[in-house]
Amino acid sequence: MTGIVTSTLSIPIDGARWRYAMALLIMLLPVLGACRGKEESIPVGIVGYNHTDTTIAQFLINGGNGDSFIDAHTGGGSTSCCAMLPNHWRSGMTIEISWTTDLKIYHKRVMPIPKYDEVGDLAVHFLRNGEIKVFVTNVRLGHPDYPLTGPEAGLRAGEDPIRDEWRTDGKGAKK
Repeated sequence: MTGIVTSTLSIPIDGARWRYAMALLIMLLPVLGACRGKEESIPVGIVGYNHTDTTIAQFLINGGNGDSFIDAHTGGGSTSCCAMLPNHWRSGMTIEISWTTDLKIYHKRVMPIPKYDEVGDLAVHFLRNGEIKVFVTNVRLGHPDYPLTGPEAGLRAGEDPIRDEWRTDGKGAKK
């Protein structure tokens, strides 16, 4: 006769051992949670643009690196190292920008990071109306696909920032 043999191993756990096992499990849960991969962040360049009438003596990103001495109505000429950004944008991302015009008094503002599809440089714009805008982009101010558009885009009031060599006729051909 052919049959299936089953057996059950039962290990009795008294109250003290059960509490010890549960305490051990509770202590290990945070460690197990940390094992799930953190999203990778990468260093990106920082590019500053000053649309104002005053020199930005220094600005910092999250208390770290930034740029120094961006004269009025200039910027984009150099890239500083570095800010850390995740490879993929997620809702609620912010950065803290600190800046000064005199190296004595620093101002701070926390800014949301707009959605990006691809990691690029972190562009920081100090606008004429006192606002600050940030973008993660792979193109520079002056390119037709640059995310800052409209009257605030020019480094000087009334200026069209799109460079002539990047202008097209709307069909992709250069003008």
